Amino acid sequence: MPITLHDCPYCGGQTKKVHDYRITKLKHVKIAERMTILFYRKRRYVCGCGKRFAEKNPIVDRFQRYSKDWNQMAQLRAVKEKTFKETAEQYGTSVSTIIRRFDRVIPQALHKKQSIPPVIAIDEFKGNAGDEKFQFIIADGETKDPIDILPKMIFNSWR
Repeated sequence: MPITLHDCPYCGGQTKKVHDYRITKLKHVKIAERMTILFYRKRRYVCGCGKRFAEKNPIVDRFQRYSKDWNQMAQLRAVKEKTFKETAEQYGTSVSTIIRRFDRVIPQALHKKQSIPPVIAIDEFKGNAGDEKFQFIIADGETKDPIDILPKMIFNSWR
């Protein structure tokens, strides 16, 4: 990338003066089904106020060890795959990293904690969803509004 005029994030002044270069190791998307690591020579500028800061670039966000492309691919795969573990193995990272990428994608409305009704009713009923013959319904005991319907096999493991 060419040396360009950058705004100082501290004082708002502009500078073109390069302070130094630092090599940053980044995980990138797979190429031909092989893990790819980029060595990015990050340019750091120095402002007249004495502060040093990294250049803005299209490759990586601040303090990140994964490229923007890798983050985007991991977020999409985390939503589409069956398990976080499967995605983590595919992208060569930890499960917790994939969960953090997943949390960026899902709407914040899903994160809001719902209040638990004071009375909860649980009942088994005959249904025809999937391969299960019976399902469990969890409902608000006062208003009788359904909260969730679960397959019977989930409750069999609790007994």
